[in-house]
Amino acid sequence: MIRQENMPFQIDRPVFVKYPFQSLGRQLKKGEEFKWKEIGVSEDKALILYTQGFIHHNSEFEVELKVGDGLEQLDVAGLHGLVDSINAKVKSKTPSEAEFQKKKCKKSKIVDKQRGLIRSWRRNYGHMETD
Repeated sequence: MIRQENMPFQIDRPVFVKYPFQSLGRQLKKGEEFKWKEIGVSEDKALILYTQGFIHHNSEFEVELKVGDGLEQLDVAGLHGLVDSINAKVKSKTPSEAEFQKKKCKKSKIVDKQRGLIRSWRRNYGHMETD
């Protein structure tokens, strides 16, 4: 388990209400996801709420609520299995070996790096995974 209280604010991870507060006329309850980007709260204001302790990152809540892309729950073997399935789809959709090599998702033995490689691939070629 990650020590939640020492984690710096990360704009790409969900945050949850630690202490109830009101935002944009709505009362937020403890444990509720605070979707600051969707409701138009600036990054600066979200950072202030984070540093003052009103919101926090919580990997357990992410798992329970199935927030995010689900990569945090997977170990290296699970991530490699996902990469293999992605690459099988890419291979079936690319006409040549050269194009497959260009568009395939790369592998790494480092867990955090592998998550980053998958997220980067999804930003660039994610349509190939779902089509």
